[in-house]
Amino acid sequence: MEMFDESNKYVSLANKYRPQTFEDMVGQESISKTLKNALKLGRIAHAYLFYGPRGCGKTTTARILAKALNCTGEGRTKPTDEPCGKCPQCLEIAQSSDLDVLELDAASNTQVEKVREAIIDTVALASSRDRFKVFILDEVHMLSTSSFNALLKTIEEPPSHVVFILATTEKHKVPATIVSRCQTFRFRPITVDEIANHLLDLSGAENIDLTPGAARIIAKNAGGAMRDALTLLDRAIAYSGERIDEKLVGEMLGLTPDELISQAVTALADKNNAALHQVFETLKNEGFDANSFLKDLKNALGDLFYFALGQGNEPFEGAKQITGRVSPGFLASLSRKVNKLIEEVKFSDNTLVSAEVGLFTVMDSCLDIENFVRRLEALERGESLPPGPGTGSGPAVGRALAGKPAQASYKPPMQAAAAPAETKRATEAFSKGDEAVSSLLPKDPAAPEPAPAVVPAEPAPVLTDNQVWQALLAQFAKSPLVYDVMTSCSVQFEDGTWTLSFGPGKEFYRIPAQSKVADLEAAAFKICKRKIKIVLASNTAKTAVKKETPAVATTAARESKPAAAPAQALSQEEPFVKGDFSADAQPASAQQTPEELKDLFSIIPGELMA
Repeated sequence: MEMFDESNKYVSLANKYRPQTFEDMVGQESISKTLKNALKLGRIAHAYLFYGPRGCGKTTTARILAKALNCTGEGRTKPTDEPCGKCPQCLEIAQSSDLDVLELDAASNTQVEKVREAIIDTVALASSRDRFKVFILDEVHMLSTSSFNALLKTIEEPPSHVVFILATTEKHKVPATIVSRCQTFRFRPITVDEIANHLLDLSGAENIDLTPGAARIIAKNAGGAMRDALTLLDRAIAYSGERIDEKLVGEMLGLTPDELISQAVTALADKNNAALHQVFETLKNEGFDANSFLKDLKNALGDLFYFALGQGNEPFEGAKQITGRVSPGFLASLSRKVNKLIEEVKFSDNTLVSAEVGLFTVMDSCLDIENFVRRLEALERGESLPPGPGTGSGPAVGRALAGKPAQASYKPPMQAAAAPAETKRATEAFSKGDEAVSSLLPKDPAAPEPAPAVVPAEPAPVLTDNQVWQALLAQFAKSPLVYDVMTSCSVQFEDGTWTLSFGPGKEFYRIPAQSKVADLEAAAFKICKRKIKIVLASNTAKTAVKKETPAVATTAARESKPAAAPAQALSQEEPFVKGDFSADAQPASAQQTPEELKDLFSIIPGELMA
């Protein structure tokens, strides 16, 4: 019968390459330096609290500290910052068999009786051999409140030969009375680069051909825990043998291919329904897990967000084109909503359908507001549109704006119709006329100065008033204020005089119209080379009152009133308010007071304002 050889027993990489000294620790340099200096100076605390995520070295550091306190190698008689690893104390602590270094799992000893039996009743006893009696309590947050209260006094004032080392992943569950009596050390998650470099070093020691890309994929999926990364490397070795590359690691972990992730992100950015549905058809045909796909999509969107901010490398091929047409805020919104979708899909009975429906909802609800604002500002300035969303089949405001000319953004629905033939002729004539008219339009400061216009050989045709008006509309299409005034009024042409009238509900356009009359007259003169006078029609109500009031009475009433002071500007902050409203503010004469109000004024003194 063949006997089992203990020397051939398999040891996992996490246990085989567990750090034995402070120098072997990866990613916790500040903690290692602090503990080493404390050991050199002899400033040893009676209680330590190590907290942080799983697999980042809390228990390992506790064992190394216990070795440093009790190491007797090379004839040492006091603690050292460099344990030898060869003396009986170091060897037994590494194997968790030292009688004076007690490792207790607080999750299995939550009751007060267990704590009293394991710690409180033995803490006063002298150590059997070692220099210090060390109690390592792992997952200490699992102790009950009564157990913490029983342990409180012991941790506060332990014997001089006792050191407590508490380790937990949830510091907030440890009572503040316990935390305040310990020196606390936060163990941070280990970075992807640190894990990847450590895996490459270990693979060389194990004679494993591990590519840098595969090491980085394993490090990303380890979640900042070195123990998890070593476990994944063990699994990859068993799956693929001595050669481990990106494709094999992706197959082992069930990761979504980068090409499919790129297609999904592009479809979300372009709001392309058909492309997004095709992604899920591929997932179904290839047998990919919906939950894994959503997690990979969330991570890709997060990496793309940092890449859009100028941080990190390109997460997948084509990422640079996507970040060129969407804003970082849009990518952050997508990542957040996909993260919420993961929690919803997790408990669904049909994860693939739930994931597809959820992503369609996310796609329609996320709007790239920052990009829309940039495009609208470019339209207002008359510039070329910046790149926007693609031309997918989904709804997108950006596609609606991208296909329209700049002046169409300010046209009301009635003005959007095709202009009559005479308007087109007027516009063509205007474009062939004096180039000085173009000075009224917005100019690009970076554009070169236009060449001098060539004087046409034939005289320009004589334009009618209607043709000149239509040319003015085309000229001021990029000036929202003037264009709104012109499209909100009705105009009457008569012997070189244009009368602008504003109907009910549009009287407020009279104020900006007053300040733009001179600009309109100047522009009209440059178009048709003849002087045109533009006047604003008087208010209908005032006209009716003037017709009812005799001219003589009106003159007498005005003469009886003292001269009114010049009207002050209504607002110094609104440059278009230039009208004189002093006449409207004068009280009406007694002859203008209606009969039905005279009796009221005999009771209540007052004046009727026009």
